[in-house]
Amino acid sequence: MKARSYLVLFLSIVLLAPAAMADEVEEVEATGQAAIFDGDKAQARDKALDDALRKAVESAVGTMISSETITENYQLLSDRIYSQAEGYVKKFKILDEKDEDNVYIMEVRAKVAIGAVSADLDGLKNLLRRKGMPKMIIMIAEQNIGSNKPNYWWGPGGAVVSQDMRVVENTLMIKMREKGFTFIDPDVLQGKKSVSVPVAYLSDKQAQRIAKVTEAEIIIVGKAIAKDIGKTWEGTRMRSADAEVSVKAINTDNGEIIAVASDRAVTYHISPTTAGANSLRKASEKLAEKLMELIAKKWVADTSGSNRILMKVKGVKSHKMLSNFIKVLSNQVRSVKAVHEQKLRSGTAELDVMLAGDCRAMATELEAKDFGDKFKIEIENVSPNAITIRLIK
Repeated sequence: MKARSYLVLFLSIVLLAPAAMADEVEEVEATGQAAIFDGDKAQARDKALDDALRKAVESAVGTMISSETITENYQLLSDRIYSQAEGYVKKFKILDEKDEDNVYIMEVRAKVAIGAVSADLDGLKNLLRRKGMPKMIIMIAEQNIGSNKPNYWWGPGGAVVSQDMRVVENTLMIKMREKGFTFIDPDVLQGKKSVSVPVAYLSDKQAQRIAKVTEAEIIIVGKAIAKDIGKTWEGTRMRSADAEVSVKAINTDNGEIIAVASDRAVTYHISPTTAGANSLRKASEKLAEKLMELIAKKWVADTSGSNRILMKVKGVKSHKMLSNFIKVLSNQVRSVKAVHEQKLRSGTAELDVMLAGDCRAMATELEAKDFGDKFKIEIENVSPNAITIRLIK
């Protein structure tokens, strides 16, 4: 079986397992190791533990994936899923640890949960906490039967569309708040933030710019349309309505699309407008469940594996200086799994960093680290998925 097929099999087992499997636990033993750089045993110990837990998860689900060979868009898929596998390892005990020939070796016994975290409400709330309870905002252009154009609250002048014209937005907020998601209500922005774009259907970049003004960390953008599809049957006054809703969830700090979903529903009523509203509501209820599942899967991968972080590095005097920084970042910062240079222009570099952990925790570690006479680091800005730093020679 090809490695990619193994990956699909693993995701099917771990992320799509029924709720009944949520308590199923398997106990396994595994050994991890990591090279010791510059005598930093604490750094090597952390990475050896990560490696041991990753192998424990692999063993428990019967899936072996080579982190050296499986890549997609420069992101190590196996590291993204397995490294720091706390999301699946419920408990572990260190059986033995030692360093030999500049390599740290750790043996563990771990209890690995096979069930799906996304199917567990407590697991989802734990995911939200681990992601820093990100604030969300919804920007969906909605068009019901009887309206000749879509309604959207970010229209000219920033006028908020009345609540009864925001069926999809309200339904998504209600269903997702029940599971612990946090939203910014556009009603509270009036008089505080200037949000106005004269188009209903926003591009990803337009939506991202607007969301940043509101200080939202995730934006749900999309469109919803209800159509009158005629009488339900001959001789009655009932009208049928067909509604379709499609959305994207986007990280506002790095532009990453974390989920894409759509759904539809058909309802009927004596009033075509009411039938349209009912179909929009029903489609949104189904969509909310689908969207939460997709976001949860993404966050499971982020928190149990490696999260993609956009790092801007200012003050770069030469490519040699940047190479030295990347070497330090890769070998001496505990949570960093991989670093890929994207571009270097006018003294500013952009790096894709695969991070097993929290971006803010990495920033704290970088600030506290002594890089000797190579350079000093100043943190200019940090968010859940992006960080800007300056190298000072």
